Amino acid sequence: MRMTRAAIKVLIVDDDTIVRRGLAATVDWARFGMFVVGEAPNGKRGWEEFLRHEPDVVITDIVMPEENGLEFSRKVKASRPRTKILLLSCHKDFEYAQAGLKLGASGYLLKTTFEDEELNHFLAAFQTELTEIAPKAEPDFSDQPKVIQQAAEYIIRNLSNPMTVEDIADEVGMSRSHLSTLFKKKLGCGIHSFIEAKRLQLAKQLLKESDVNIQEVGERVGIQDAKYFSKWFKRCTGIPPSDYRNEQKGKN
Repeated sequence: MRMTRAAIKVLIVDDDTIVRRGLAATVDWARFGMFVVGEAPNGKRGWEEFLRHEPDVVITDIVMPEENGLEFSRKVKASRPRTKILLLSCHKDFEYAQAGLKLGASGYLLKTTFEDEELNHFLAAFQTELTEIAPKAEPDFSDQPKVIQQAAEYIIRNLSNPMTVEDIADEVGMSRSHLSTLFKKKLGCGIHSFIEAKRLQLAKQLLKESDVNIQEVGERVGIQDAKYFSKWFKRCTGIPPSDYRNEQKGKN
């Protein structure tokens, strides 16, 4: 089985049930390679859904009971910086929307007036950004046991997140020791080495093919500290990430 690029997961958070369910039901999510994994009526419930589903895109109202969209967005960005956030606001919430943009939201729509084209513009942009930064499909794991395919796919999907061998073993339903032994036997390298190799592969891809800054490249391969990322990249390649990017850009 060849690995395929996973669909983009969307979470919708809004205390207005009509708005929330209307978005989920009427938007042509498949057009953008997306699907809705969950809904929530406030930031508190939204955070629970976020932890459960780890969505790539969050569409959230700003003013909500229990926990507002700004607090929710702050936690999302702290936990998973690559997540795209689109804010929904009313005219009176303009200052809140500006605060949301400072927190890292990609944009906002006025709930009372936005056109489908505006939402589609954001969704298309998110699709482009998320697929461009996704690890490219592996050539093949077709001759490997299913559990190895599943483990490798899980690793590649979660390069931006903290990850342990126990997490991977739980995901595929196998003991840590058994998975480690089988992984090394079948792929010729340990799980930690495989993770490091995939993180380096993605870091090189981002530096070569995108304009995201060094800090964000590090975050997207699971290294939050920019200085540590630069040291790690230099240890792996012999040159700092900025020099690697300049070299690659010079070849184009």
